[in-house]
Amino acid sequence: MILTVCFVAAAGADRILVGDPAQRINFPYYGGGGYEAMRCMEVVRKTDGLVAGEIRRWEWQSGELDPTTGKFYKFKLRLCHTTRADLAPPFNANYEGRTPAEVFNADPATISTRIREWFGFDCKPAFRYNGSDNLLVEVWWEGDDDGGGLVFTADVREQQRCLLAYRKDGVAEYGYPNQGKAFNWLHFMRITLEPDAVWPTSLGRVKAVYR
Repeated sequence: MILTVCFVAAAGADRILVGDPAQRINFPYYGGGGYEAMRCMEVVRKTDGLVAGEIRRWEWQSGELDPTTGKFYKFKLRLCHTTRADLAPPFNANYEGRTPAEVFNADPATISTRIREWFGFDCKPAFRYNGSDNLLVEVWWEGDDDGGGLVFTADVREQQRCLLAYRKDGVAEYGYPNQGKAFNWLHFMRITLEPDAVWPTSLGRVKAVYR
């Protein structure tokens, strides 16, 4: 008798929650108020729950204000592997020589949210996460419809997990667009990830064939 064991990835994808809904922070989805452009990078660590697989969607959670809609022009969503656990300017240094993958772009990107609703973007193409590095997520837009701020929740931590720069009323702040300033924010995010088949089998099922 020969026992053959195959590990098959479970159907569907996992949803990984990163951060906690600690307080409301407008950036980076803040149109209006004089803000004309914004670049925001955050680092998600492997220890936040990432596993090897394909990232299919990235989302944020709206806050506790009334429903709102905003348009953001020349919008880009980028993902990139990194060994950095905390961020420091300039933005490009955190790529560590890698080329970030642009997984979504639109001109404009239109976002409509209601209280405590998840909003975000499908990654096209999907991003293959290697299961060992940390991961940069970057939102970058230039121009908006002045439709008001989209306020969303963020976890405020001690580590420098966010790098931010923007242009307001025609003035570049924190060295926009290339330099940035590090902050102790990590937004409450939801990642849709389809894991690879792994051991142990909590992410899959065992199929045994006897002959």
